[in-house]
Amino acid sequence: MARSFAVVKASYTRSVAEAKGSVRYMQHRQNDLGERETRLLFDRQGEVSRQQAYERLDQAGEQPGKAYHYRLVLNPGEGHADLDEEGRQAWTAAVIQRIEEQGLKVRDWVAVSHTDQGEHDHVHVVAATSRTLQKDELAELRTYSREAYSQQKELQLELGIYQEDPRTLLELEEVHQWHRELEVERQQHQRQHSLDWDY
Repeated sequence: MARSFAVVKASYTRSVAEAKGSVRYMQHRQNDLGERETRLLFDRQGEVSRQQAYERLDQAGEQPGKAYHYRLVLNPGEGHADLDEEGRQAWTAAVIQRIEEQGLKVRDWVAVSHTDQGEHDHVHVVAATSRTLQKDELAELRTYSREAYSQQKELQLELGIYQEDPRTLLELEEVHQWHRELEVERQQHQRQHSLDWDY
């Protein structure tokens, strides 16, 4: 059963060093087989290197005012391969934009998709913000993340990119086959009844 969409984790640190540690962790976390992975880091424009991410976190910390380095995990709860990489990136950018629309300045952010670790695809984000997120803002963000995810999924369905779970498709095909067999039996029964009547 699919889990509900949610921003399942939201914590922050004031330390740039800890924020950089989060970037290393999310880029190189082991997969389900215990193998060390090197994953793609991205932002609103696309791929970024780890060094670029570090430099931007440094710059965010140097700006006037306090900087809060948020660690978010965006979990759509749809299992594996629900959106492709482009779709996950677009969804993440939409969620970050929503944070900014709530009046919270996002100085910079970087994210990583995890599709090989855990029971569901999810996205890790490190975002440098000008203040903390309030509980009502997080609640609204969870609601918005569901809407933005659904919109991205519908777009990929329209473009023919989205791929359903093969097991689901197999189950649907089995149901369709069962209906076809029932229809054949019904037609045979109808013909037999008609023949009986003719006699």
